[in-house]
Amino acid sequence: MIDVKQMDNVGATLHTALFLAYLEEKQTKQEIDTLYLMKKTIFTSLADLILSDINSGTKAYIKKLDPKIFEELYGKAYEYFLHSEAPESLKEDFRNTMSEKNKPREDAIFLAAKKYIGYVEASTNARVFPEIYEVPLDDIKKDLVLFSGELESLKELLKTPDYEKYLAHLYRLSYSMRWNQYQRNTPISVMSHKVVVAYISYIIGMIGNDAGEENDIKNMLLRAIYHDVPEVITGDIITPTKKAVPWFVELLEKVEQAMMDDYLFGYITPEYKTFLSPFILHPFEWELGEKVKYADVFSALIEAKIEDRAGNHFFHEKYQNILAHVSRIKHPGVEYLLKEILFHFDSVQDDSIKPSYE
Repeated sequence: MIDVKQMDNVGATLHTALFLAYLEEKQTKQEIDTLYLMKKTIFTSLADLILSDINSGTKAYIKKLDPKIFEELYGKAYEYFLHSEAPESLKEDFRNTMSEKNKPREDAIFLAAKKYIGYVEASTNARVFPEIYEVPLDDIKKDLVLFSGELESLKELLKTPDYEKYLAHLYRLSYSMRWNQYQRNTPISVMSHKVVVAYISYIIGMIGNDAGEENDIKNMLLRAIYHDVPEVITGDIITPTKKAVPWFVELLEKVEQAMMDDYLFGYITPEYKTFLSPFILHPFEWELGEKVKYADVFSALIEAKIEDRAGNHFFHEKYQNILAHVSRIKHPGVEYLLKEILFHFDSVQDDSIKPSYE
């Protein structure tokens, strides 16, 4: 999962797609299936990781010149996941989501979000390499015009500077790094971490439902996607610092809320602020929030495991401590992940090996 730039892109796409979905509902009074939108974004990214040796520009040309081969290529990548060991409920949900044909507006939002992210990235790079990015940037602009004719939400976003500033602040999470007090062999941004937490939350929620729970997967994904947003303003303040002075944690919560009002919520409507605030400011509250916290801690376990395995001695003790904590969690989803994920890390010696498509 942890391919840093790819996951940064996925995280930015998720935030953009969810904001476009809100604007689309507001403009058209038609409900958007945001659960499908989030799952479509995350599931598609799994195939993108397998096809990571093909850059986005080349993929665009492949799709333009031969859509059939493009679809077959992605189909092969999807089949790789469907042939792996996993609970059947997850595979079935994956199949149903990726084969859904009756969500044209949601699919358009997903593609428009990806295109908008491409525009932001290309615009930034074009300032340094204008000649190289002239053609792709022009193509992206033309595509955005086409999407704007189909989606009122994108048209609204492109003509509202405050909305673009809101998203630009969120994109800064790609430059806020986790474990920032330690040297990392495999650094991961807060944005990438949020995507991994969302995927793990999905697995925990789905396996819990198989065991008789009634988890609201949409609610869990929203909590995971928005849970570290305050760090775009405050930065990633490490736990030892938070606990250095009595009552600092409580004060920091008030600081985060005040800074969010001044630096982020001011760019969006009060209605959208009301919707987002619980997911941003209190993501781990109540029973569902506790399960998302399981995913958050398990993501930290994976990160520490990667560093420990790479010989980073700073992380050996941290990995052992987090493992001891996670091992005490009594939940079928966490128990499944402990068994399957850690087994994978201990059994696969070369992470660069590509899967066989045969």
